[in-house]
This record gives sequence, structure tokens and C-alpha cells, in this order.
Amino acid sequence: MPIGAARRWGAEALLAVVAGAAFLGFLGSTELWGKREQRASAEALDTVDRGHWLVAEIQGRPRLEKPPLPRWITAGLITLTGRRDEAIVRLPNALAALATVGLVYLLGRGLGGRPVGLASGFALASTGSFVVEMRQAGNDGLLALFTTLALTAAWMRLHGAREGGEVEPPGDSPGPRSWAFVFHLALGLGFLTKGPIVLLMVGLAVIGYLATARRLASGLRTLADGWGLAAFSVLALAWPVPVLLRDPTSARVWWLEMAQKMGALDIPHDRAHASLVLDWFGMTLPWTPLALVAAAWPLRRSARSERPRVAFAWWWAIGNLAVLGLWKVAKPSYYLPCLPGVALLAGGEWVRLSRLARESGPGSAPARAMLQGIWTVLFVGAAVGAVAVGEVAPVELGYACLGASIMAVAVILGAWAWRRGFDAGALAPLASGFVGLALIAYGAVAPVENPARGHRKLAETLETIVPADSPTVWFFNEVDEGLWFYLRGHELAPVSKARYNRGFDLRVDARARRIETPARRLELARDQLADWARHADPASPYVLIRGKIYDPLARDLAPLVEPVYREHDLKRNEMVLLRVRSDNAVAALPSADPRR
Repeated sequence: MPIGAARRWGAEALLAVVAGAAFLGFLGSTELWGKREQRASAEALDTVDRGHWLVAEIQGRPRLEKPPLPRWITAGLITLTGRRDEAIVRLPNALAALATVGLVYLLGRGLGGRPVGLASGFALASTGSFVVEMRQAGNDGLLALFTTLALTAAWMRLHGAREGGEVEPPGDSPGPRSWAFVFHLALGLGFLTKGPIVLLMVGLAVIGYLATARRLASGLRTLADGWGLAAFSVLALAWPVPVLLRDPTSARVWWLEMAQKMGALDIPHDRAHASLVLDWFGMTLPWTPLALVAAAWPLRRSARSERPRVAFAWWWAIGNLAVLGLWKVAKPSYYLPCLPGVALLAGGEWVRLSRLARESGPGSAPARAMLQGIWTVLFVGAAVGAVAVGEVAPVELGYACLGASIMAVAVILGAWAWRRGFDAGALAPLASGFVGLALIAYGAVAPVENPARGHRKLAETLETIVPADSPTVWFFNEVDEGLWFYLRGHELAPVSKARYNRGFDLRVDARARRIETPARRLELARDQLADWARHADPASPYVLIRGKIYDPLARDLAPLVEPVYREHDLKRNEMVLLRVRSDNAVAALPSADPRR
């Protein structure tokens, strides 16, 4: 790169390197641990292997809960490359993360100039929860990309592609009309990725911002586009309409799914929160202090002059947090598409504090104190963290010391860059240091956990125990979807299955709700397994069951089945492999003891 170009684009090149390392480094080093990426991977394999492009099937039932665009992209990559590994199923989200960082840089330049764009990009590429989530397979990564694309297009349409701090109110000098088409196109792609949630997140940010700027009507007219609306309609209806034509009950499944996510139904969910706001502090690490100061923007004296630059990102990050925080049921992943907005707030706040700290006005001392506080906390925290790791896990002490050294150097370089007059350049070393810690974690520390959290070993064991001429391995209730990804020589099939999902069956079946008690569930599970064992195909006599379900049933089922393999000391659901006894004709089993 010529010297002139290096000086002009060197910071952008560094941002690209940092982001590439954060999202692509050691992408396939860990097995599929999380439930969401296990499901996404199993759906993609079902699409490829069985041609279920419209509706995938896992656990023996159709998966209607999520729209198909991420599944289609992953299945297409598998088909084109012929690869079936962890990296290939995670690659769509990793690439979406790189594109999202690029869009945040572009939008940051529009909001506050090049320093804000760079600082926001570095902040997003080093936000811990964003890095972790975008390195997993699933729908949320692409939703974050299309949400960011829609909001970037909205800003460019409302204000044009100009840089600067002070910009005209929306509608005074709009950008090219093509941005309005991109806005609608991104909404359609987001809808095809995860449904109408994209309309809530984008709509709240845009409408909240326009209302703050007192240009709601004119701003919405500027964003309106007939061709864009047509593109959105085609994309939004491309999957639901064919599915409804094939199965009209799908509409009820979708309604129940959305109502359950918001906690509006009395169907139990796997995780409940008092408020997503409590998770926000962890989700925004390590830039939580900057995000907190920026979140208080409406209370600042300078709020009016900063309105166009800050209000847009504020409504994206804080407005959506307020709405999602009201949901009875929520997960941190729901907020993932709003983390780019947090990065814009943090990046803009870093640049503001960096410039204010160099001045001699009344606000310079607090600004310097905050910057020095961040550097001090990171420097001391790295050393304390290394000592703590040495006490808890001495085997990891070497990696902890390496991480502490990286962060110490990053803090020193950041402070030096600030003294030399750099704004975003002072944030870049810190972001690079955090990405370095992530690479150590993914490249060296996390893979050690694969045997305890993954399913590769279980799949290899099943291939060894179950004869090749027993084509099917049955499972009771559910089996972790990660096993689908690693098991090659045998098919997995359910002993019994829900029509769509457990929540749907409980909602529509009054009898199912009446029997939903621990004692009755235990008796029903035992009877289902016993009936299957009595009528099992002799060619496929093996069944998998979770250990916590099998243990209270073991005594009653002993005349029918025998355990041939059991997992122990794992950090996931432990499975038991049972084989039907050849002489299993027995009398009716006794009633289950409700005291167990």
C-alpha cells in the first residue's frame, strides 16, 4: 500500500483486520454447544439431506418457529462447498458480523465523521456478547445485519451521505431515492430471517428519532417508496404463503410462538427474566461505562445541539431496550440487533470525551478522569484477573498471563495514542486487546471443553456400539440437536413426537394441560417407552433417553430394556443408550409412584 493511501486508509485497514480476527479466527475450534446453533445446524442438514427446503424437520416434527433465510444460506453453502463442519455453518453469521461492522462504520461517519465511524466500528468488533453471538449459527446474526442495513439506509435517505456533526433535519435535503428502496429491501430480508421483530426494532428507532426531530410526517414521506414496498411484500410473503397453503394450522403456530416469546401466554418457557435491562450491563461489556454515559444523553445540556447525531442511535439502542425490557420472557439474544446502536453510542461518546478531555473548559477534568478511569480499570483488572485464574485454574495460568500482558500493552498504547492527539486511534489498541483475549479463549481455552459440552464423542460411540445393520437409533422425548450434526451412519427417529412443539400441544389440547403434572408425566413417559419396547423393530432395538428421565424409570423398565452405554460428568444433557431385551413380554407395569 502506498504511503499516502496507508495514511488515509490505515485505520480502516486496521479495523478490517481486527474485525476479521474477531469473527473468523478459530471459527470451527469449538463444537456446537448452544441450543440455538445446534437447531440451526440440524435444520440445514435436514434441508440438504432430505430436500426439505420449504419447512425443515427436526425432532421428528416440522420447524415452523423460524423463517428460512438463514437455513437456506447455510444449506446452500453446504451444498456448494461439500463441507459439513462447524466453521461452515457458522460462516454466514460471521460474514454478517463483518458486514455489520462495515455498516456501523459507514453510519458512524454519517452521524459524526470519520473518528466516530472508526470508534464505533472498533467498539462493535470488541463487544463481548456481539462477538460470541455472531460466531454462532442461527437467525440472530443475519437479523442484526439487516436491521443495521435498514437503519443505515434510512439515515442515508433522510440526510444523504454527508459527514459532519451538525446535519439538516430529516427531509430538508434527502439522499438518493435508492436508499429508500434499500431500506424496504432490508426490512423484507429481516422479515424472511426472523419475522416481524425487525419491523419493531427498525420502526421504533426511525419513528422515535423522527418524532424527536419533530419531522415525523415529512420523514416518513421521504422514506416511502412504492417499489421498495413491493420488494418488502414479496420477501415477507415468500415463505409464509406457501407454508399456509400446505398447512393452514401454521398461522396458529406462529401466533402462539410470538405470544409465548412476549410472555403473553401461560405456556412455560425455558428462561424467564424480570427484565432484559438487567442483562444489558453484561451485554455491553467492555464498553458499558461509555454506553451508560451515552444513555443519559437526554439529560445533558448539550442534548439539543447533539440531537441528530445521538438521537438516532439512542432510539435504536435505548428505545428498543425499554420495550424489550417490558416483556415477561426475554433472552439477551433478542437484543443482539440493537448492539450496533450501542456501539454507535459508545464510539460517539469516546470521541466526545477524548476531545473534551484536551480542552481547558469546565468539562475537561471529568472527561479526563473517565478516560483515565477506563485505562486504570483495564490495566489493574487484567493483572487481578490473571491472579484469580491462577488460583482457580492453575493449568490456565499461562494463557491468563498472556492475556494480561496483551491488555497491559493495549492500555499503554491507547494512552499514548490519546496524548498524540488521536481519538478513535486511542480506542483501537483497547479493541485490539479485547479481540486478542477472544482469540486466546477460542483458540486455546474453549476447545478443551469440547468433550464435556459437545456431541462428537457420543456420535462416535454410537457408531461403534450400534451395528451397521441397525439403521435407526430411536430417541425418547428429545435429544440434543447437536447429535444430528455429528452422527453419520445412523438415522435418528422419535419414539413419540409432538405435532408441532410442546407449547402448541399444551395450548390446544385441554387434556394435555390436565395431565401436565410431575407424577403424571412420569407415568406417561414410562408407558410410552414400555409400549415402544414391546413393539420395537428387532432390526433397530436401540433408544436414546436423557439420564434424568431414565433414572426414575429404570426399575420399572428393567424387564423390557437394558442400558448399554451411559454418559457421565458432562456439562450438557447426559444420554443413556438402551437396548430392547429379546424376552420382553411381561405383564402390565405397576402404576408410577407419585412420590418419586
